[in-house]
Amino acid sequence: MKSTCKTSAEGRLRRRAVGWLLILLALCLASCGADAKPLPQKLALLAPFEGQYREIGYNALYSVRLAFADVNPQNIELLAVDDGGSAGSAVARMKALNLDRAVTAIIALGPAATHPAAQRANDLPMILIGNWGHDRADEDSLYAANAKLAQAGGSGDLAMLVQARDLADDADAIAFRSSGALPDAGFRERYLSSGLYVPPPNLLATLAYDMARLALAAMETGVSIRATEYQGVNGLIRFEDGYWRGAPINSYAYDDGELVVEAD
Repeated sequence: MKSTCKTSAEGRLRRRAVGWLLILLALCLASCGADAKPLPQKLALLAPFEGQYREIGYNALYSVRLAFADVNPQNIELLAVDDGGSAGSAVARMKALNLDRAVTAIIALGPAATHPAAQRANDLPMILIGNWGHDRADEDSLYAANAKLAQAGGSGDLAMLVQARDLADDADAIAFRSSGALPDAGFRERYLSSGLYVPPPNLLATLAYDMARLALAAMETGVSIRATEYQGVNGLIRFEDGYWRGAPINSYAYDDGELVVEAD
């Protein structure tokens, strides 16, 4: 009987000791959690960085990097991902981005990254930049272009690429429309000075910069991108019914190999 009582008492002491250890461990973890910084959010850039359209991706990359440098967000990181060059690979990359809980917004450029199948594979707020022949195909997509231009079809912004001009029999015969704007001297200088081997900015560079600034503002404040406004290089940026409200439609042509805006 004494042995049984002794064993029971020892068991209670052990349980109490274990209980106190668990309480101390929980307090320690809570204290560590209070001091630890939250994991950073990620703004993803999905674009072509390899192959024939890499010019699109690198112009956007340096523009978005410039936006990050100007804002200097404390808990947001840039994640640049190559779209793989096809609709199928872009779908796979899009799904992978959606599996990353830190990714809270996506900026997409190029024929593959903005393909309807890639749009439908996404469930995050996503800004589409450039006219690559696709309209918005999903509720999560926000098109940084005039709705009339986006819905008209065509892949006008491909005509801005150096290779399009070089491959044309007569570059001065190329004409297209875009909501992008040629950068002014001030932006061009800041862009080219932002790193080594930076390519000349194309007509979507300022738009990629503005959309990155808008996305960063939304991420920092916790307000949705579609409800955020930003006064940028291209004027007031805000979305209405999935498109850039009041977006311009600029007509472009080549003059002696130089891209110029044509008067309406």
